[in-house]
Amino acid sequence: MEERGRFLPIIPIRLEGKNGWVTFSGYVDSGATYSIFRAEIAEILSIDIEKGEKQYVVVGDGSLIRVYIHRIIIELAGKIFEASIGFSRQLGIGVNIIGRKDIFDRFIICFNERDKHMEFSENI
Repeated sequence: MEERGRFLPIIPIRLEGKNGWVTFSGYVDSGATYSIFRAEIAEILSIDIEKGEKQYVVVGDGSLIRVYIHRIIIELAGKIFEASIGFSRQLGIGVNIIGRKDIFDRFIICFNERDKHMEFSENI
């Protein structure tokens, strides 16, 4: 995705909730360990956020935020699989984060800044 002439690695990701599949956008962040979505996403998916594994995660400004990790069926780059997805009421940015755990080991991810393109290939 391009915004104000800048390439932003924002892609669609589908998460399976109690009422079916819902598509969201996520920022592919190679510096993030966990995929973290805003708490409202858990509500949309009918997930009780506090039933997840509580973790404290360091964010870009060095502060800690509380995240609840859930195992969720997702669809990304045409593949359906289970992944650890965190939900947080303290995520202070306006975009969901797609981090490394359970994602980056499944794909070879190429960021091509010059051509403003990102590619996911299956990691065979």
